Amino acid sequence: MQQETLQKEDGREHRSEASRARILNAATEIFAQKGPEGTRVDEIAEKAGINKRMLYHYFGSKEDLYVEVLRNNYDKIFTLSKKAFKLGDNPKENVTRAVRAYFYFLAQNKEFVRLTSWEALSGGRFIGKVIPQFFDLVELEFGDIIKDGIQRKFISPDTDIRQVLLSVQALCLAYFNRRELVQPLWREDMLSEEMLEARLQHILNLIFEGIFSHKQEGE
Repeated sequence: MQQETLQKEDGREHRSEASRARILNAATEIFAQKGPEGTRVDEIAEKAGINKRMLYHYFGSKEDLYVEVLRNNYDKIFTLSKKAFKLGDNPKENVTRAVRAYFYFLAQNKEFVRLTSWEALSGGRFIGKVIPQFFDLVELEFGDIIKDGIQRKFISPDTDIRQVLLSVQALCLAYFNRRELVQPLWREDMLSEEMLEARLQHILNLIFEGIFSHKQEGE
């Protein structure tokens, strides 16, 4: 009897997680298209195939759901970046893997790129509830990597991790959220494999020039 009860609870939890995921996916797509002000909860519920009352049960309000969409995307970015860093590896390889993970996340998630544009238009009204914690986590997790790089004389001792993170975000994000404005200036497709890789290498070169010591070990 107890095992049967546990199985039912596991089934309900699985269905709950699946419902939340459907809502988040639907909300991400519609918020990206119309922004938080232009989106209606009915649209999200219909696309997710879920009762509107259940949506409110899971997320409380449209604004809370929008913040959760932002948080969900930043959690994905943090997880990707965290996996890229391996303490003890060459700092240059660590930075390369982390920036590459973020850059290609943006390349493959146009909805998130559009969400950042909506936030910029609204003065960052909602993203302010998410991004400070994201930066705190990144600084906490990767501070040891920077310290290790400084001790091994790979990274300049005056490196400010928050300034580096801000520069990485700006260099990567601008390529995608300003692409429609810049594309007419380029003969090549800016989302082609060759152009993406060329842009990434350019970003990495700028970062390396800014934070890495010119007296690196082995050079």
